[in-house]
Amino acid sequence: MGLVLIAACVMSACSPSGREEQLPPLSKAPVWERVPAADLPSDFVDFEPSSMSSSTRGFFAASSYSPSASSDVTQKVFASLDGRNWRDRTPSNMSTAAMRQSLASHGSTTWLLGGQGFEIPRVAVWKTTDNGSSWKPAALMPVSPDVEIPVAIAVGASGVVVVTKVTPGMGKPEEEMARLRVRSADTSGKFTRSWETPCPGHEGSEAGAEALVTDDGFYLLTDCTTTDFEPADKLFKSADGRKWTPDSLPSNGNEFDHMARNGSVTVLTGGLASDNVEHTTQPRIWYRKDNGRWRTTGPLDPGRLPDAGVVARHGQKVVALTAAGTGFVAVGFARAPDDSSVGAMWFSPDGKKWAKQRTRANGFTSPRSLTTLTARGNTIAVLASHRYWETGDPAHARIWIGDLAPRTRRSQAPSPAPLAPFVGTWIWSGASITIARNGDFTYRYTTLVQCSDHAPPCDEGEKMGGRATGTLRPGHTSKTAVGTFNEPVSDEPAGSTIKITRKSYKTIEIAVNGNSYGLFCEPHSSRCAGHVGAG
Repeated sequence: MGLVLIAACVMSACSPSGREEQLPPLSKAPVWERVPAADLPSDFVDFEPSSMSSSTRGFFAASSYSPSASSDVTQKVFASLDGRNWRDRTPSNMSTAAMRQSLASHGSTTWLLGGQGFEIPRVAVWKTTDNGSSWKPAALMPVSPDVEIPVAIAVGASGVVVVTKVTPGMGKPEEEMARLRVRSADTSGKFTRSWETPCPGHEGSEAGAEALVTDDGFYLLTDCTTTDFEPADKLFKSADGRKWTPDSLPSNGNEFDHMARNGSVTVLTGGLASDNVEHTTQPRIWYRKDNGRWRTTGPLDPGRLPDAGVVARHGQKVVALTAAGTGFVAVGFARAPDDSSVGAMWFSPDGKKWAKQRTRANGFTSPRSLTTLTARGNTIAVLASHRYWETGDPAHARIWIGDLAPRTRRSQAPSPAPLAPFVGTWIWSGASITIARNGDFTYRYTTLVQCSDHAPPCDEGEKMGGRATGTLRPGHTSKTAVGTFNEPVSDEPAGSTIKITRKSYKTIEIAVNGNSYGLFCEPHSSRCAGHVGAG
């Protein structure tokens, strides 16, 4: 009987008591749904996503500074309860220019690494337990005589680790002399002394890093470059976040970009320099169990024709990675020789076997890259950008929601009232419209004359003096509403017709008697921040 028991344990996992261990079934590839652009916030039109995380409270997304973007595009932090409806949750004192934000979550708490102040921003860490409705006062890192900027943050049950990049002096950063500074803290947020490691880079290939906090300690993956422009990436580990020692990296790779951990399995993405095409890398994915030997999964799956985005392997790039279900999801892009590009995604149920997800069927052809993602339970949220390489084109951020358990029946949500998408206050330069649920609306506008010099209707300082009311009803499509004015408006008589059309990024277009009155945005949207007058 002993031999039979041993054989049974070899064929299947056994618990210490000898009973068979019930392992969870491997996750299947998620089913994807693209959130309509009309439901995304106005500021998503130029939101360049750089980091996402998810707590038990909801989802978070932060933007990054892009040298090619317009200088008046401010950095933002958004939060969502369901991944579909997002609200601006940027801390009031966060630097909103030329800084990179990084997010990490554990339990109900989300941490944000960024900068505080505007002249010379100081590296700061905020945290929230109410999905960004309020942020605890920032923990400021000590003032540095050098240039210090945020790089990465990670959090887990063991604590928090913050990574910054330091370059000497206060002038233009000397990337060849860059080093990474690592600070750790317990979950209360009291940061200890720092540890540093050299990490040179070059303009266009600046030093960077990713960090993980796991059950067995802390991990740091550096992204560095030698003076000969060769990759010099390293992996470090620490039991307490203070003392760091080198860890092994795969021997059949020379560039390592991203890492993620799910249970006992760690995954690395990166590549090996290509001998066939100069200055290119053949993308690879590696995995290991516990702290064992790294194994390669083979070349990155390019997909199958006639799908879109099937290009030579060196044209593929993974730009973000996360654990999801029992496995992992990686996102990035597939770039053709003519510089055209589409989003790309790969899924693995266990970190070992990877398959590219369908590009055209999931709508990944609309952005140039899928840029960042996060997972919570069976839900995955992916952010994408359409910004053209090294240009100032608007990012036109988009969101996909993935479901790892699509067979789970969700309770059918009641259909919204026909006018629900139009309800609220919308603003434009010198005008606003407030729409009630029953369709009644009030339109306010500047008359361009002051009451001190003119009889009503007239403006009192910045207060708009023009006012007209009316009632809306559903239009011929779900994107339109129509109605009439009860009073004259601007140069139009009473009884004039109004047509409102929903547009992308929570904007509406108003036309009166067929004449365009422009796009109206959500209040406080930086896209419409140039409006004058108040209701």
